[in-house]
Amino acid sequence: MKALSTSTWLCLGLTLLAILQAIRLNYISRQPLRSLSSPQYPQHPNEEAQPSAVETLTVPPLSTGPAHSLMDNTQLANDPSNLFYFVQVSDLHISKFRSQTDHFLHFVRSALPVIRPSFVVVTGDLTDAKDTDDIKTRQFKEEWQLYQSAVEEGSDLAWYDMRGNHDCFDMPSWQSDVNLYRTFGRSAKLLEQGQGVYSWHVNQTYGQYRFVALDACPKRGPARPLNFYGYLPTNTMDRLENTLLDGRTYNHTFLFTHYPTTTMVFGQSSLGHTFKDLMRQTSAYFCGHLHRLMFGLGDILKSYDTTTDSLELELGDMKDHGVYRILAVDHDLVSFVDVELPLQPANDVYDFPLSDDKKVIWPDTIALAPVILITNPKDARYLLTNKEPTHRIRTSTHIRFLVFSTHPPSSLKVRIFVDNKPHPFAATWSGNEHTPLWTSSWSPEDFDDISTHSLRIQVTAPDAQVGESQILFRVDSVRLMIGGGFGEWLIGTSAANIVSEQ
Repeated sequence: MKALSTSTWLCLGLTLLAILQAIRLNYISRQPLRSLSSPQYPQHPNEEAQPSAVETLTVPPLSTGPAHSLMDNTQLANDPSNLFYFVQVSDLHISKFRSQTDHFLHFVRSALPVIRPSFVVVTGDLTDAKDTDDIKTRQFKEEWQLYQSAVEEGSDLAWYDMRGNHDCFDMPSWQSDVNLYRTFGRSAKLLEQGQGVYSWHVNQTYGQYRFVALDACPKRGPARPLNFYGYLPTNTMDRLENTLLDGRTYNHTFLFTHYPTTTMVFGQSSLGHTFKDLMRQTSAYFCGHLHRLMFGLGDILKSYDTTTDSLELELGDMKDHGVYRILAVDHDLVSFVDVELPLQPANDVYDFPLSDDKKVIWPDTIALAPVILITNPKDARYLLTNKEPTHRIRTSTHIRFLVFSTHPPSSLKVRIFVDNKPHPFAATWSGNEHTPLWTSSWSPEDFDDISTHSLRIQVTAPDAQVGESQILFRVDSVRLMIGGGFGEWLIGTSAANIVSEQ
């Protein structure tokens, strides 16, 4: 057997040292999970920490419809009632050195003015925090200034954000001057007031809706590539528990954080509740882009947890793919569509788009194709049979869908296909100034045959751009498998525990 060379032994030794260092840092970061450690956020003297910071968001009233009930006579017809929608975006990675920054600016400049959602939520990795060689990490003030300026200059919408692992690179503590999110983050005060958990509510005449943001960044953020896992120690679990178990009834509760649960390490609350116990109080868990460094996956990960009857929906990144999500709540049926911006190839020369007086140098507006979000019937892969009034699909009188376009509704050509056959009833504009709703008559009993059907909607704009959306549906409230294969399994598996137990 041939002896190993000196260089081989050196490489093996360095690899072993790196593994030991990673294990040590993992142990240090997990220590707060084993005890009631002091929180990472500052508290005022003689003042008890609040369970969370709460905002009530004012959304234009759309209906005087009845409160939510799983058994009622509410009918999805052709009026724009009992409906609101919002936008999620993630992993902006605003960079001082790379042109991916323009993707976020295009989103703010071109997409948001057309969509006009009730609010925007950004699930972490606001900045890239990597230097020119793409290896070393540190927080760059210019990246944070651009993020803040883009939000303030480009949008008058309600805006919520949180930190991701890139926003915590080389982070000694929340109080540190290195924590630039504390200065430039839109929701930093809410996050600090709520000690890592904050929420906002949308109150309508037809129900109340709760949205919860959760900061799972480690108390001390190491540099790349070791800053990988999110952590929920006991004190954070207690605040999440207080927020989700506040004794009030909501039509839906949505939870947002940067880390998929497969890269999260959880403690238990002081009352013994696990994260899954708390997830039973939610309808959906929205997270950012799972790091491909470890898993090498190309698919976006989505899964349904049968033990909690909740969805976990990862969103693709704005950085590489220009992806954003529009999510609608229509008569308490929750639907979404993920959209990609039509991005141009990156220029060889990149000029950071922030002027000396901290103003954004905006790119030209992009002409967008129509974006379609089907809300009834709902995609059967994402049904929440115990948390949504799915019986309303069976009793509805109209197909319902939102069309977002820069062109007036009268200029759009809409075609509907059911099971790849033209739908016999025309689509009609049924919206108003707040809601770009289209409807078309249908008879759901025609499809109540214990089978899965497809619905495809195609919209052509005057500039010849075509938007298309397709779903699979059933009218018997039977949920379909999402069909995510290995990716669906992975996002429902705790990779953090698998690695730590090896």
